[in-house]
Amino acid sequence: MGIFSSLHTGVTGLKASELQIATTGNNISNANSTFYTRQRVVQTTNGYYNTNSVQVGTGTFVESIVRLHDEHAYFKLKNASTGLEYTKYMGDTLKEIAQRFPDIQTTGMLNDLKNYHKAWNDFASNPTESAIKVSLIKASETLTQSINNAFATLSQIQKKVNSDIKLTVDEINRIGGEIALINKQIYGQEAIFTDHANELRDRRDELELTLSKLIDSVASKTEIVQSNRLDTTLKNPGKHYNLSVEGYTLVDGANFHPLVLDYDDKNEGYNIYYRTPDEKVRDITSKITGGQLGAQLDLRGRDYTKSEGKYKDGIVQSYMDWLDTFSKTMINETNNLYASSAKSSVVSDELKYLQGDIPLLNYDRTLQIGSFDIVIYDEKGNEQVRKNITIDVDTTMDDVLRQITSNTDDNNDNNTQNDVDDHIDASFSYDQRTQSSLFQINAKNGFKVAIEDNGTNFSGAFSIGGFFSGKDASTLRVKNSLAENSNTLRASKSGVDSGNDMANEILQLQYEKVNFYNTDGTIDTLTMEEYYRKLTGKIASDGENNEVIHASNETLYNSVYAEYQSKSGVNTNEELAALIQYQASYGAAAKVVTTVDRMLDTLLGLKT
Repeated sequence: MGIFSSLHTGVTGLKASELQIATTGNNISNANSTFYTRQRVVQTTNGYYNTNSVQVGTGTFVESIVRLHDEHAYFKLKNASTGLEYTKYMGDTLKEIAQRFPDIQTTGMLNDLKNYHKAWNDFASNPTESAIKVSLIKASETLTQSINNAFATLSQIQKKVNSDIKLTVDEINRIGGEIALINKQIYGQEAIFTDHANELRDRRDELELTLSKLIDSVASKTEIVQSNRLDTTLKNPGKHYNLSVEGYTLVDGANFHPLVLDYDDKNEGYNIYYRTPDEKVRDITSKITGGQLGAQLDLRGRDYTKSEGKYKDGIVQSYMDWLDTFSKTMINETNNLYASSAKSSVVSDELKYLQGDIPLLNYDRTLQIGSFDIVIYDEKGNEQVRKNITIDVDTTMDDVLRQITSNTDDNNDNNTQNDVDDHIDASFSYDQRTQSSLFQINAKNGFKVAIEDNGTNFSGAFSIGGFFSGKDASTLRVKNSLAENSNTLRASKSGVDSGNDMANEILQLQYEKVNFYNTDGTIDTLTMEEYYRKLTGKIASDGENNEVIHASNETLYNSVYAEYQSKSGVNTNEELAALIQYQASYGAAAKVVTTVDRMLDTLLGLKT
């Protein structure tokens, strides 16, 4: 047995070296593979036999081929990927938004606002010029369209992000399903502890890393096996595997539990749900953070309010809310002043869902406690009479109408036939079919009516006799009656064509600080230009802050990736050095075989 055992010993060395060379060649071949963990052959003694009371070795044995994988370094790489993808998606979207608000000297909404004010200045200086009136309407329409377009762009970006949410969740489910399938294959291939499904584990790690870019997930390998047998400490996960999102299991071994998308037709948005094994559904939209999906939800918003028809949160939604507040304030303040110009008839916008018994302060938060005056002018522009109308927390539109039409001695001349109610017809009607209402006041017998506000925002909020129609950035318009016939424009309070006191007040509005009632309940007291600059400054600031964080995330990712590569990546110089070593081992083992072969020749020669 002795000489043939020596031959077997040499053969085991040859086979071990062959595997070493093949594994090293595989490492070199995959040096540029998208995701590959370098491998090493675990080699051990093949045992021994006893002869003449001594133990003689029987060569070497390849126990297994393992990956040089460190779970801790891989965990840090996944976390870094989650943060990097979050700021990347956030930055791309914020840059797109910033491009829509350039506001350089010759372009942008701020320039349109300046041209609008200039047109009012020209009108105040030449209140009877038809061409000047046309220019004012055109400048006003340019401004309103600019605001409409900016809001529409933000809305479109919000919808695009919403569509991306569906694509992201679909990708998460695809990856989760593939991981579960790979787990099943791993269990089949790793029947005994020395078997390692290295290629499958590489693929699973690649999928896990891709998933970490989409969502802040936690892959819990409940069994971590550490090995210090090689030059690198290995921390490989065992067979047990659980991948969860915010505490909800997505993959449990070979079982996959997909995320469920629910599309709401009314808000055109996707909510994300998790269905438990007992078929209960949990809304996890508000819980998801990190990664591309977290950025998408933070941009779009998570909490949708059906009564208001919009999200209560979300970065893009906040910009839309600011633009709404800017538009609403411009509508209110301009209309409050323009309503003080006497007209033969003043009519509100269509007031959706406002019934006569609803407290006005509950309907529109910009309405305030206070009073306004109904003023009557004759055809020559002389004030005849006025009536003060009060609004408190309980005042309804029916209450306002009763005050206006009440038979009171408004001019204190003991004559009840020449007061406000005698010169007008006021009405408020609610259409149950369209669920909308209309408020209007018509003057009689050549008289004209005006509304002078004392801080209630009544005529401004409802656009009663106003310059603008609408209630927010998407509905802001120049009143149709003015857009269709600019000759009806008047610059005076008395309604006489030659006056300009009302136009001067609107012109002065650009310098006055007014209250902006933000959707979060706060109030900013700024000029129109200051508030708009605050919005554009916020957009720019958000983008710059994200860029700073993104740069930090890139640095962290590069550092963690370098650490991971040093432990698990292929170093071709190292592999080439190992290849030379294994080639020498192969040559030495071959020398053993040839030596034994000569020994056999010598032994056989003795018989001849």
